[in-house]
Amino acid sequence: GRAYGNLGLAYNSLGEFQKAIEYHEKHLAIVLEFEDRSEEGSAYGNLGNVYHSLGEFQKAIEYHEKHLAIALELEDHSGQGKAYNNLGAAYGRLGEYRKAVEYHEKDLAIALELEDHSGQGRAYSSLGIAYNSLGEFRKAIEYHEKALIIALELEDHAAEGRSYGNLGLAYENLGEYRKAFEYHEKDLVIALETGDRTGEGMTYGNL
Repeated sequence: GRAYGNLGLAYNSLGEFQKAIEYHEKHLAIVLEFEDRSEEGSAYGNLGNVYHSLGEFQKAIEYHEKHLAIALELEDHSGQGKAYNNLGAAYGRLGEYRKAVEYHEKDLAIALELEDHSGQGRAYSSLGIAYNSLGEFRKAIEYHEKALIIALELEDHAAEGRSYGNLGLAYENLGEYRKAFEYHEKDLVIALETGDRTGEGMTYGNL
């Protein structure tokens, strides 16, 4: 079962989403047979992530809600946080930004409770993106600055770059273009250092 799940994750990373779904469904069939609730929750979460990648956000939400229900039943706080984050991301893509904020705040509360700094950074970043989409740019900046502090603390260069890029976008929306340039240039430096060609291209576009 875990082997099928891992193959599903690998194919999702390669962008071969239909193949990823096949393997995650095989994983799910086995864990249902053995009544392994924890693995069942993981399988639902993984399927939700693939459907999110495919742009099928309502279907993604269905799977993430199943994952959340199991995580709540098992009192699995880490699983709850992941499900809340994934639900927030899906509602954000549907343009339901207030609902996205609600889920990301629940994710943040769990990350703070568990003293999970990586999870806190993820939640701050997601909240910043949601508030930016709502037009609350100052609030977005507050959250992206918090995400940046954690990324620097953890020496997570990918998250650091994302924070710079998100800050650049927020300042651009405020019309503070010089400040936006500064952040996008910092994002570009990290993309070049880490060989992130996709991030590099996006940053050129933002600049």
